[in-house]
Amino acid sequence: MPKPEIIDRHRCSGKDKEEKYKDLTALDYWWGVRELAADFDVNNYTADDGSDLTPGQHNEIAYIQLLHYTVEVKLAGAFYQMETIERLFNSPLDNKSSLDLRVFEAKEAFDALNEDMYQATCAIANQMFMLMNRPHFQPIKMDHSKPTAMSPSELRYWLKMNKHQDFKSLSAIFNDCDNQLDIRHHATHYGAVPVYADAKTGILYTQKNFRIGELLTKYDILRYMKSGKPMANLVEAAKPRTVSLCAFINRLYKYIWRKDVFEQYLENRGLKLKSTYKPYWEMTE
Repeated sequence: MPKPEIIDRHRCSGKDKEEKYKDLTALDYWWGVRELAADFDVNNYTADDGSDLTPGQHNEIAYIQLLHYTVEVKLAGAFYQMETIERLFNSPLDNKSSLDLRVFEAKEAFDALNEDMYQATCAIANQMFMLMNRPHFQPIKMDHSKPTAMSPSELRYWLKMNKHQDFKSLSAIFNDCDNQLDIRHHATHYGAVPVYADAKTGILYTQKNFRIGELLTKYDILRYMKSGKPMANLVEAAKPRTVSLCAFINRLYKYIWRKDVFEQYLENRGLKLKSTYKPYWEMTE
């Protein structure tokens, strides 16, 4: 039975954490690739001739599995951090509470949220490199004593240098991902994301239309507020970015799915799935 065009993620089952955030991340094709790849469980793989996997093959599949799970774990972690911020903002700020601690805890959760988004993007970039790399492709890192690590920008450069037929479309999706990481990039390169803390409620705000390099001090943000320009609390600033990032990463997995990238990977590596494994669309009712 051929794989379906559309994935029903609700027919895929995972751990409690995965189930809790399944509809928030909405990674339909992440689930589809997981099913297609037998959960990347090395026990479900064999060489084409039926022999056992070599240590190198075993480790490579295990590493791709780790990357696959990292994408989902980090995107789920971003939603978890949003829940943490919401709990802080919904708890009363009274004489038993500390505004200083509220600011600290909310900013730490906000930073963790944005870092989770970045790590998810790096994980999918590395996973795609592992699945798409072929011996005839020219490497961009020549130090063979170290593992090859691909940031999203390095993956785009690798695709461009090797004149990959889908360079432009994949590069556009990764650029869309990068646009959701502006807050993370600002925090990394400038040291902090400026916020305003409401002393009565303990809710933290930043500029609604955030731009990298702007509002570097509390005085800048106070001037911005006095001008009447729009503000957003930390959840309002994070949620659309996280939702959009999930959608763009799902498009990358859709590419893997529609272009048979995983199947080509197996063929190139001389691997196959054991007949004892069936994805949900091949299971009999």
